Amino acid sequence: MRILLVYRPHPEGARDPFTSLMPTGLGYVNGVLRENGFESRLANLSGVSWREVEEFLRRERPDVLGISVFTHNRFESLRLAALAKKIDPACVIVLGGPHATHSFETILAKHREVDAVVLGEGEETFLTLVRALEYRGNLAGIDGLAVRQGAGVSHSQRSPITDLDALPPPVRYMDDAWGCDIPRQLEFIITSRGCPAACRFCSSPRFWGAGLRFRSPRSMVDEIRTIRDRYGLIYFSLRDDTFTVRKDRVIEFCKLLLKEKVYILWNCQSRVNAVDEEMLLWMRRAGCECVQYGVESGSERILARLGKRITPQQVRTAAGATRRAGINLSIYLITGVPGETDEDVDATLRLVNEIRPHDGQVAPLAYYPGTAIFDEAVRLGKVAADLFERDHGEAQYVRSDPFVARSGETLLRALTRVGRKARFTQADFASQRELLGYCHGTNLAQGEWLEDKGREGQAAELYREIVEREPENPWGWLAQGGLFGLQGDVKSAKEAFSRVLSIVPGYVPAHLALGDLCQELGDRNGAHRWYEAARGLNPYDPLVEERLKSVSRRSGKKKGGP
Repeated sequence: MRILLVYRPHPEGARDPFTSLMPTGLGYVNGVLRENGFESRLANLSGVSWREVEEFLRRERPDVLGISVFTHNRFESLRLAALAKKIDPACVIVLGGPHATHSFETILAKHREVDAVVLGEGEETFLTLVRALEYRGNLAGIDGLAVRQGAGVSHSQRSPITDLDALPPPVRYMDDAWGCDIPRQLEFIITSRGCPAACRFCSSPRFWGAGLRFRSPRSMVDEIRTIRDRYGLIYFSLRDDTFTVRKDRVIEFCKLLLKEKVYILWNCQSRVNAVDEEMLLWMRRAGCECVQYGVESGSERILARLGKRITPQQVRTAAGATRRAGINLSIYLITGVPGETDEDVDATLRLVNEIRPHDGQVAPLAYYPGTAIFDEAVRLGKVAADLFERDHGEAQYVRSDPFVARSGETLLRALTRVGRKARFTQADFASQRELLGYCHGTNLAQGEWLEDKGREGQAAELYREIVEREPENPWGWLAQGGLFGLQGDVKSAKEAFSRVLSIVPGYVPAHLALGDLCQELGDRNGAHRWYEAARGLNPYDPLVEERLKSVSRRSGKKKGGP
């Protein structure tokens, strides 16, 4: 039985560096299927034409096609399902993901090309489904699966997986993924399921069910080390809804990274009422360089309407602790909330000016199936229950009046203006050192600041401290290599980048840097070898192709070409 697990975003999402990636959940489903002996493969269909998609499906001829569906790509997913059914009517089409989970009745009622919908967590449900197909069993009655039965739909819930450590990490079965930038895909890691909050605009609580489940720090560190060693990644993004829910787990994770010398930098998402200074200091020591908080608004009235269950004072407290630890502060804001006024926006602007985030994002409030605000809007007759079938837009915003665009632009300008002034200063770095002691992240950040000020000598001292204290830390050698290159010391730069590759052989940027240095020396053959090595590690990295083309152009000029 050939199983294909695919993702195709909205056309706009195909150009977005985040939305163009496959959902992490597909990697877990693929891993479980492979661990149980099934022939399963991942495919990222972002950025390819429909003609190429059709050719790919005809080549693969899957017996089962699993499609990951979010609200933004719901029509792309349904078109994909119809195409697969046209190519092979016997192919079993299974949808999963947040939008499919919360809209399964409509999907099964209106789209005959879809055979089943996985509800919520998909690993055990999908495994049970393919086992039933293998023995020609009935799909009706499978826990966690919705299927047509007679004139209606049969569905039931499945109990959540209790031991997340038992799930094989996606990295184990990524090598044959089609259309996938594997290193960029594996940068994003999930270490828990569920969220302690119940924000009215978010469908996560209904998708994952009640309660939170966590992977162990041991499992997290092992996955990071495997990805680093196999694919050369040394920067990671932990995309849990709220990474810091359990303080003991976070600190144990940080201590393991430090004890086992897994030298990485990373970021995470959290809530302002789920952090404290002790935890943030451990996170910084272990390489955390940014925390993104869902602040949403500085108005208590709007926060209450969104169901955030936080206060502006908690925002101030968390922001202050984050900055003191030397971690970059990033925030998410929402505008276009029903009843929101200029006074509410002014409250948010005051809060932004107080907490001084390094960056942030602003989004209009949107409807999604499975959220309290959508259910309420349907109940009050503000929107139709089949909104997501009628409206083909990538997102369905709650408000479309001029206030939303104006407030969004005002908040974004404020974030940009404040962010330019929010950078840490020498006094901040001195304070961080008192709190943290030696920390390679602090050295790197302060060194970058000094380089921008033209004080390369002082920056070099900080980088030197990293490589002397932690000779197996690639970040110190990277920083040295970059600085030597800027200073024109090509020999020392090559030595530093070569040292990076002795520690992390698969790190593509170091291969590119060595190629660039060869070009500076006029060694086009050497540059080509380094760039070709980078392409062998990641053929989907656009920077690699740019460098290879640059070598070809220069070679052409030498031969009298244009």
